[in-house]
Amino acid sequence: MIPVTLLKIEGQKVTKILTPERDGYHGVQLGYFEKPERKLSKPDVARLRKVSLSENYTRFKEFRTEGPLDGVQIGSSLSASSLEGISSVDVTGITKGHGFEGAITRWGHSSGRRSHGSNFYRLPGSLGMRTTPGRVFKNKEVPGHMGVLQVTIQNLKVVDVDLDANVIALKGSIPGMRNGFVYVKPSVKAKEPKK
Repeated sequence: MIPVTLLKIEGQKVTKILTPERDGYHGVQLGYFEKPERKLSKPDVARLRKVSLSENYTRFKEFRTEGPLDGVQIGSSLSASSLEGISSVDVTGITKGHGFEGAITRWGHSSGRRSHGSNFYRLPGSLGMRTTPGRVFKNKEVPGHMGVLQVTIQNLKVVDVDLDANVIALKGSIPGMRNGFVYVKPSVKAKEPKK
């Protein structure tokens, strides 16, 4: 048995092709997540209609490429078939939000003694020194807002690609909550399978 995460490929189309002459690099821009036209901004409606797209996409994401892609034009749809033959992928998503968390949960610090008279069960302890340097060093691990960060998990194995349902199965877990959006790309550090 293999624990997998199922990802449904949303309806998406190429809304712009980036070129070195105009943009400085090769790439494509994808539009996804449709809403009623009244909920779109006027610039988004204008640029979608300018390239003759009738869909009302509210989100856009650019992907850089090594060079111009063959067969990809404005209006081309992407589906699970584009991941066929790829053994591992990188998945980027926004992690779950945890709100304000203490140093133990946020950074994995140890708790204080729970004996008589101890008053620092879950407190972070000493922060800085006295006259020298007279401040708290940068990057000190202290309580604060946890989560809602962009995280990429690399080298997730593609277990199965279901073309009919437009779903892919990845081994393991991915960042983010249910029904959230993630970006899936071929792995940049693909490991060779063990023999």
